[in-house]
Amino acid sequence: MRTKPAELYKFIMESNKIEGIIGPPALSVVAASEDFLGLEHITIENLEDFVEACQPDAKLREKQGMDVYVGSHTPPKGGPLIRTALGELLERANDDHDSYLVHVAYETLHPFMDGNGRSGRILWAWQMITFDHPPGLKRGFLHQFYYQALEHSEGRKG
Repeated sequence: MRTKPAELYKFIMESNKIEGIIGPPALSVVAASEDFLGLEHITIENLEDFVEACQPDAKLREKQGMDVYVGSHTPPKGGPLIRTALGELLERANDDHDSYLVHVAYETLHPFMDGNGRSGRILWAWQMITFDHPPGLKRGFLHQFYYQALEHSEGRKG
């Protein structure tokens, strides 16, 4: 793991709270987060393992009819193209593509039936740590992502 345990714990607590999950995180989620953040390269299988730890019934939306609706956003329909699109997105993530844009693309794709918020945030955290983007996890997801959104709205790459 390339982050301090206290920073990771705070990150998991914040990520869970965004989902309405209050209280100490499950040990399985902490272990899955540590494992994920220790990876050198992210694959679809790595994300599936992480989602399985957080949301055991959630599956990749790779079959016809596995459609979801997120508020007023309608992600692409479920089917084989979800796996293809996620693979392309992870190529960008693994090549140090802008963590803000990767996160937005991930949440827009919404590749899993559930667990997309937490898996999207752990992917964002992996990029921040792996590619040494300051401040890493020190500010937390909401704080840092807010600044990234402002930088993008001003047309600057952050």
